[in-house]
Amino acid sequence: MLDWPAFLDPTLRLAFWTILVGTIANVTCAILGCFLVLRRMSMLGDALSHAVLPGLVIAFIVTGSTSSVPMFLGATLFAMLTAGLTRLLTTHGQASEESSLGIVFTSFFALGILLVQIFAEKVHIDRDAVLEGAIEYVALDTVPFLGLMWPAALWTTLCVLIAVIGWLTLFWKEIKTAVFDTDYAAAIGLYGYTMLATLIVLVAVCVVASFKIVGSILVVAMLIVPGASAQLLTQRLRNMILISCLFAAMSTAIGYAIAWQLNTSAAGMMAVVSGLGYVLAITFSPSQGLIALKLRRLRLQQRIHAEDVLGILYRWEESHKGQGLRRYPQLQDIHEIAGDDFRQSSLGQLSKVGLIDVDRESRYSLTDQGRVVAERIVRGHRLWESFLDTEFQLPEDHLHDAAHLMEHYLDQESREQIERDLGSPEADPHGRSIPPQDSV
Repeated sequence: MLDWPAFLDPTLRLAFWTILVGTIANVTCAILGCFLVLRRMSMLGDALSHAVLPGLVIAFIVTGSTSSVPMFLGATLFAMLTAGLTRLLTTHGQASEESSLGIVFTSFFALGILLVQIFAEKVHIDRDAVLEGAIEYVALDTVPFLGLMWPAALWTTLCVLIAVIGWLTLFWKEIKTAVFDTDYAAAIGLYGYTMLATLIVLVAVCVVASFKIVGSILVVAMLIVPGASAQLLTQRLRNMILISCLFAAMSTAIGYAIAWQLNTSAAGMMAVVSGLGYVLAITFSPSQGLIALKLRRLRLQQRIHAEDVLGILYRWEESHKGQGLRRYPQLQDIHEIAGDDFRQSSLGQLSKVGLIDVDRESRYSLTDQGRVVAERIVRGHRLWESFLDTEFQLPEDHLHDAAHLMEHYLDQESREQIERDLGSPEADPHGRSIPPQDSV
């Protein structure tokens, strides 16, 4: 057991080093995972964790032992081979990145199984170490440095993290361009394909370095989930990386604490907490979350219902000119025209914002401001009907319903473009006048 930090009792020392090493490994995975998520290469980590099996077996065959250094070198070699062959098949084999990755990693995994059966059948591969890692025991495998004992895994994971941060610092502009458009980056001399190849190599090294510590479950989870969660919360790459690191660190600490209380797998619980973090992000994200999406849809429905009412009032007044009070419809008139889509709450909303008035006889009329908005809606509707009639020759009885679907989404620029294309029509296909531009 490590004898420092001296101010902590042995149990807390174990927790301290476990969380520290796990955080470094998971943060490294999270940083690289952001780029994999953006490149739609999320399953690269899973593929690499399977593809390194031949390297592990060959390292055992050559050295006759399962010590860490030969295993690390063998796994790293085959991880890089996987990345390189995947890129080669994508570039010269007319295959997509997903197909190339599937071909290479399944072939290497099958080769590894054959090598195990032929040359290393008696070697025991611990299921727990492969799936869950051995993060609980990182503090027990130590090396001396500066007169103190340090976890050996700390230096391995820390070196990979420093390499990743150094890569980002030196080539930030090139990396950003290559991630979003590799061909463009290569065309303007920003080494697009070199940056992509470097990313894959770093992912391979990260997977191998983290594999023994946290196992294949947490490696894949941390390569995908923090980046995917951060993408829901921000549209800026720099913020996405920072948020994903925060997700990874919190998942490590909280997951370990829960696992300690429940006496279960620390790596597995960290992956579970990371998944719960994604659930929270996809639920409460202010821009892309389920709640925000539901609210936007609700607001859109309310706007459409309100605009429908304004359109009904405008057309009613237009068709009942000179009929006194009959020019202003009552509630049942509006309901009859709108049908099942009518929402009476829309009347209250429109009245509240000053777009309609209601008199003592419960007759509804447009205010001056409401008439301007209603004219814009009707103008868009009738222009779109004219466009459909001219460009698609739709039957006349089909024009209204088709135009009604679009009238709520036509902005000023779209209306002006349609008008220019049609030569400024004065009436729609039904002979009704189109409100002039000057009145809108």
